[in-house]
Amino acid sequence: MSVDDSHKQTIIIRINENQFPEVFDFNNRTIDPSPLTDAEYIKSKVGDISFGDILALPTAGLNPFVLKKNNMDTECAKINSLIASEFGKIKNDKKIAGVIGGTGISTDPFGETSFTELISAYDEQVNALDDHVDLFIIDRISSMPDMRAALLSCKKTDKAVLICIDADHFENTGNNRVSSLTGLITAQEMGADGYGVAFSKKQKDEDVAALINELTSYSKIPLMMDLSFFDSAPAEKLTCLGVDMFICSVKQQPPLRSSKKFFKPPAIDDFFVFTHYGSMFFLKADTTEISEPIRCQPDMEDIITEVCSTSCDVLRVEINSSDDAIDFARNSHMSTIPVMFVSENLIALKMALMLYQGIALIDSSTLIPKKDLEKICKKYGAVVY
Repeated sequence: MSVDDSHKQTIIIRINENQFPEVFDFNNRTIDPSPLTDAEYIKSKVGDISFGDILALPTAGLNPFVLKKNNMDTECAKINSLIASEFGKIKNDKKIAGVIGGTGISTDPFGETSFTELISAYDEQVNALDDHVDLFIIDRISSMPDMRAALLSCKKTDKAVLICIDADHFENTGNNRVSSLTGLITAQEMGADGYGVAFSKKQKDEDVAALINELTSYSKIPLMMDLSFFDSAPAEKLTCLGVDMFICSVKQQPPLRSSKKFFKPPAIDDFFVFTHYGSMFFLKADTTEISEPIRCQPDMEDIITEVCSTSCDVLRVEINSSDDAIDFARNSHMSTIPVMFVSENLIALKMALMLYQGIALIDSSTLIPKKDLEKICKKYGAVVY
C-alpha cells in the first residue's frame, strides 16, 4: 500500500452486525443469512456508502471459537463465505474487506488451547473469505497471540492485511496482552500493510494526538484511525497527524480528506527494537551483552529468571528440536529481556519463532542457509544478529 503526494486518505466504512437485526439475533443465539440474498435489503440497512472507499464486512465475531462460545449453530466457513459473497453484490467500485476479530481464547501456557490450534481456527475463516474479499482487517484484537495468529493466517493469501487494536498509550505487560506500540512493531515486522488504533469518544484530544505522534515515530507502514465509535469525526487537527486511513461508521460525517502526504519514515536512530507480549526492548549493537546459551526443559522458569537477573541484555536459548521450541514457549513469559535463538535445526527454529509472542533474534553463528533464514525472518519478523 504505497502512499504518494497525490494520495488522499482512505475511508473504510465499518458495517456492524447490529445494522441487520433480522440476520444477527444474538439474544436467541441465531444467525439467519436468508435476508442477505436480497441486495435491496442490504442496501437499505447499510445506508449511504458513497463517501467510502472500502466496506468492512460484519464478520468480526464469526470465527470458530466465538461461534462455539456463543452456541451459534452455524458453520464458520459457510456463514463467512455467504456474507462476503452477498455484500460483494453492492460494492460497485469499492473494495471489500474481510474483518477478522479476536477469539477471546487464552493460549498455552495461560490456557488449554495451543497456538497452532488458534492459527487453524483463523485459517478456517480466512479461507472462507479469501475468494470474496480484496483485503483483510484484523480488528479490535487485544492479545498478542490473537494478533499474530490472525496475521499469519491472512498472510497466507496474497491480499493486503490491515490491523487495528484498541488504543492503549502505555505498555501493557499483562499475560497475552498487546499494547498499541508493541502491536505496531510486531505487526509491521511480520509484514502487515497498515496498522491502526481504535479510539473512543471518552479519550481526550491531547491523548489521541500523543499516541498518534508516538506511533508515527516508529511506523514503517501507513497508519489508520478507527473513528467509528465517535458520535462524529474529531476535529481536523486530529486527522492530520500522520494518519493515512480512517474507519468510520455509515452514520458519521467522515473526516475531511487532504492531499497532504501523511506517511513518513520512522524517526528511529541506531536502535534495534524487539517485542514480547506487551513489552518493548531497545538494543544497541555495540553495547549488547548476550547470555551463554541455556538448554530447554519442561520446567525452566528458575533458569530464565536467574539469567534475566544478571547484567545480560539478551537471553540466548538453544533450540535443538521441536520439543525444545514447545518447552521454551511454555516458559518464555518469564523472560524480562529479549530472546535470541541459537539453532542448527530449521524446523525447530521455525517452531520457536512461531510460538514466541513477539519479535526475536537469531544467532548469526547458525549454519542454516542464508536463504532459509531470510524467509523465516520475513515471516516472523526475526532479526539475525
